[in-house]
Parts: sequence; structure tokens; C-alpha cells
Amino acid sequence: MNIQGTTAGAIVKRTGLVTLATPSDPLSSLIACEGAPTLSLVGSAGTTLVSIIASGAVNVIKSSGVTAGARWEGLLGPVVSGQGPLYMANGVDAPTQWSAATAGVATGNWSSTAGSLSGAEYVNGIPNCKYNTQANNQIYMAGNPAAPNRVYVSGIKDPTLWDPSVVSSPVTGQGAATSFDVDANDGQQITAIGRIGPYVGVWKPRKTYVIITPGSIATGDVLNIRRLSDSIGCVANRSITSGSLGTYFLSEGRGVYVTNGSKITPISDKVLPIITQVGAQMSQAAGFYFSGHYYLSIASRGAGANDLTLDYDEILQSWWKHSFGSNEMVAWHSAGVPFMYSAKPSVAIVDQCFAPGVYQDNGVPFNWVWRGPWQSPSFFRRRLYPSTYYRKRLRQIRLEGFGTVDYYLAKNFLLNESLIRANCFPGTLTGLQPFGGGGGNFGSGSGVFGGGGPVGKAELFSLGVANAFSQVFSATSSTQDEVLSYTLALTDRVDRWD
Repeated sequence: MNIQGTTAGAIVKRTGLVTLATPSDPLSSLIACEGAPTLSLVGSAGTTLVSIIASGAVNVIKSSGVTAGARWEGLLGPVVSGQGPLYMANGVDAPTQWSAATAGVATGNWSSTAGSLSGAEYVNGIPNCKYNTQANNQIYMAGNPAAPNRVYVSGIKDPTLWDPSVVSSPVTGQGAATSFDVDANDGQQITAIGRIGPYVGVWKPRKTYVIITPGSIATGDVLNIRRLSDSIGCVANRSITSGSLGTYFLSEGRGVYVTNGSKITPISDKVLPIITQVGAQMSQAAGFYFSGHYYLSIASRGAGANDLTLDYDEILQSWWKHSFGSNEMVAWHSAGVPFMYSAKPSVAIVDQCFAPGVYQDNGVPFNWVWRGPWQSPSFFRRRLYPSTYYRKRLRQIRLEGFGTVDYYLAKNFLLNESLIRANCFPGTLTGLQPFGGGGGNFGSGSGVFGGGGPVGKAELFSLGVANAFSQVFSATSSTQDEVLSYTLALTDRVDRWD
């Protein structure tokens, strides 16, 4: 919990969370709006939509027609007839657009500028949908309560054109708007839509499709959609995100899959017991890819909101977990550098996640722990056969690391561990320092030649006898903590087997 690994095999306490803003209510949605001229985060707080700027200031941009708890999804697009660049919908309230001209300017209705679409599917000529994505200069939308198996595609470079009968767009001079049903009679509804490489993926609870070309009456193009799976689907639209391995998504049976558009690969078997405990809250899961990691925020067993974040490291192909949850995570270049931001689900806080050099969450020290595997090294008894389960005496363990690290030991597959030593590396530096110490003069610092190094060492002796041992490192701290290596010194105990 609350650690990550390195390619060298170190155990590293994760960096912390920094509070960016405290809106009036927890945000159920978080959208990064980087359209000129104002960089903002936009979220739904209770019955309002708010914008958040880099200083953390919160401004209400829509105060009516917002249903509490409805999850807004937003996309950036071209400005058309004074609308945009941010276009938002949630399938419940009227679709909305925002100019981002200033931090506090109000939103307006997202409405059609060509065609006359009407009926239960449309509000102001715009499909009233819960899910959306972008590909090839078009917006794709799905999850319309009045047509739950339909996919809607906008005109090219025109988020205000949705009528397939319109031959020309006032923006591009061409059409290409269309809509079509995906297996409308199979008893399943569309649950998610997202990008798979240059194409669009459409998911039902137990099906996956890839849209190669959406087709269009106006341009004469033919719909080309391929079914990728008849048994694997997606249950959480916000779990979908693209990484270097492909597109990640959360399924109802085997957890997280990744697809490149031709095959689907499961990657979460090691954490499947955690994921399967989510139950009815599965659809609320939120995923995001950032800096080589896929983060999936879920509700742990018994929790009503997302309170745990699973972390898949693409390089190490390993899973970690962190003790914070999120309704939605986004990347935002608030100061020209991308950072990941998160909307807390049960507290009115927007965080910068994994802030460099920060080792507390919102100013409060957090607990981290690493419980190692049960180790039972094999001994060759009388040179005849190996005896893995033979009892051993753990004579000592040697540790290398720095920061605040407490060492615990568990024996014989028992679930409780015993504290052996608190703060194994007292006095070690919490960050790498230049050789020579810290005072500006060579050799200054601790009085030891070189000024002391950042890496501490610890030796613990006479740790007892057991068939198997598990090493546990933990602390509740505000320091930079790492365990770089540990070495066990064991001998066999020859007087008994059990």
C-alpha cells in the first residue's frame, strides 16, 4: 500500500497529494479545459458546474439545470458559431458548451447550427448522451437513454452538426454526420465508448466492437464496424484510457484488459480478488494513464465511493495500490508542465497527484507498507534431497535504504507480524546529496569524511526459527522513504523437522 517499485528493485514510498482547490461540494466530474485563453479544470459540484484555475480559485459557471451526481463528460473541439471550445453532456441535463473566455464566464446551451433533429433523443438538436470520444476530427457519442444502442457521429470539424441529411456544413463545407445502432436486439446496451488507436471502440457489458469508418449518407461512405469479442465487454466508461500498450478498460469478469484493436489481453489477474469485491459500484470506477502507469480508482469492499487506487506499472508489469480514491483523473498543463489531477469522491478537494518532492497527502503523513513473499529457502539435507519446508534459523538481516523505515517480521504464514525495529535508518538523508556533504565545503556535514551518504545500513540479529519468513517494511511518515535491498542470513536447524 502506497509504494511503487523501480527498475533496480527498490521499494519506494510514493509521492503525495497536494490540494489545488476546495469547491463547495465533491466533484463527480473533472474535465481538463486547455482551450485559449483560460486554462481551467471544469467539474460538476452538486447542482453547479465550476471552473478551477491554476491558483486554485473556484468559479461557478452554471448554476441551474445541473442534476446532482450526474457525471458530465467533456471534449475540446473547434469553436463554431460562438460555441465551444468545451462541449459537455451527461445524458440527463441539456448539453452544455463553454467558451473558457474568462474563469467565471457562464456556460451556454450546446445547440445545432444545421438540420432540425428533434424527439426524445435530442436536446437543441444535440444527441443527449452519457459517453463521448473523438477520432478523425469528429465527436462520437453514445449512451442515450432514449436510444441506448445507438452511436452518434458529428460532422467533420463541426461539433454542432449531427443531422445526417445535411449535405454541407457551415464550417467545413461537407457533411459526414451519421448515427447507427450496434446490435440493437441483443439484450445489451452500450456501456462505454473510447479510442483504440486511430479507431473508436464501443463496448457493451459482454461485447467489444471497433468502428473503422462510421459511414455517412452525405458523403456516401459505408459503415465499417468489426466485433472484437462476443464475451468481453466494459462496465465502466471512465475506466477507458489509452497507454503505450493499447487501450485499457475494466470488464465485469476478469478485471482490466488492454486491447490494440486486434486482440484483448487480461492484465489484472494478480489483483482480481480486490477488483471482484467492488460489486455494484463497478460502473463508477475511474481509470487514467499517466507517465507509464495505468491508475484505476475503485470502491473497496463495503465502500460507497471510490476509495482505493490500483496502479499498473507498464515497465515493471506490476500492480500497486494507494489509499486514495477519485471520481475522475485528468492530465492538465496548468503551468506548461503536465501533472495528474484528481477529484476526491467524498471530500470537496481537487488534488495534484504524485507531486514531486511531496511525501504527505494534503499536508498529513500517510502510512505505507510492503509485505514481502513467504520465503522458505531450500536446504540439501545430507546431500540427498532438498528440504524447502525444513525449519531455518534467521540469524540476521541486513538492510540498505534511507528515510523512515520500520522493520517487521512474520513467521510461518501467520497474518500478524511483529515489530523488530522502528526507524532503521536514523539520521540518513531523505534525498540524494552531492558527494562531499552539505555545508559547501568538501567533507562538511556529519564530521565523517565525505559528509555522510544518503544511504543508511542496518543489521538485525537473532530473529528466530521458522519454516517460512516474510519481511515487512512500513512507516507513517512525511519523509522520502526507500528500501534499496535486504539480505537474509539463514542456517538450517538440524534437530527437528516440524
